[in-house]
Amino acid sequence: MSLTAIVLILISTFMHAGWNFFGKKTSPTLGFFFLTMVAGAALFSPFVFWHWDLVQAFDHEILFLLLMTGLFQSIYLWGLAEAYRAGDMSIAYPIARSSPLIIVCISSFFLGQQNEVSVQAIIGIVMIVLGCLFIPLQSFGDFKFANYHNRTTTFAIVAAFATAGYSLVDNQATQLMRGLTDHSGTPIASAGEVALVYVSLQSAFAVIWMGWFVLSTTKLRQNFKTLLQKQWRIGLITAALMLGTYSLVILSMAFVDNVSYVVALRQFSIPLGVLFAVIGFGESLKAPKIFGVIITFIGLIAVALG
Repeated sequence: MSLTAIVLILISTFMHAGWNFFGKKTSPTLGFFFLTMVAGAALFSPFVFWHWDLVQAFDHEILFLLLMTGLFQSIYLWGLAEAYRAGDMSIAYPIARSSPLIIVCISSFFLGQQNEVSVQAIIGIVMIVLGCLFIPLQSFGDFKFANYHNRTTTFAIVAAFATAGYSLVDNQATQLMRGLTDHSGTPIASAGEVALVYVSLQSAFAVIWMGWFVLSTTKLRQNFKTLLQKQWRIGLITAALMLGTYSLVILSMAFVDNVSYVVALRQFSIPLGVLFAVIGFGESLKAPKIFGVIITFIGLIAVALG
């Protein structure tokens, strides 16, 4: 793994934890994340127009997958907003960030891809589950259902399921897009160009789903209007961080031989997110939370490299 790839991925982890921090600090509401999606779609729209020949080649299947990824992205941001409104970022962020790998691995069994899940990955999944069980606890003796049956944990899991959903959809959609060719059989766009166009369109389709809900509700519409007037700058910064994170990850893949190392190194954002929450919001850092984050982090790397 080259130094360039390591630097790019580490920058992206800071950006990922950063946009979550801004989302929690500014206004953890669906309206704010709708603003970031609008800003993101606008910021990255030039990539769509520069590669309009790629968009023109889309078939109904790709368009359907874009519609689905927009829906999952909307549910993810809604779950994240509700989790941050209800409780600590240092609890919600690790759960929402780590759980999708479990869900994706489990879905492999239902898709008949059991052979692709190694013993190391299964051990990693067990470690992630154990780690997530420790994160919300105030002490090691607090293993009670009430500590998990709360809005923070519930909506963090909703965000995790939605992340797993759009991850599976994105993989299929981008494969189809990379397979599009011109009359001579030459790919219409490179993998990097496909990624940038896809990120732009994913944001645009998320805006369609989120706008339908936000703009049709009086309270949320008023909240969005206020955010647009007072928080558009931070919304623009958050959008740049959000979409820029994914772009850096895609770029880093050009400098590695094994993409799984990229996935593994990206998990550094989990302890970073907890650190941002503890320093920025003064959230507690009890021993179970530290232990849970460490176990989850190790488990994620085991899954990514397994």
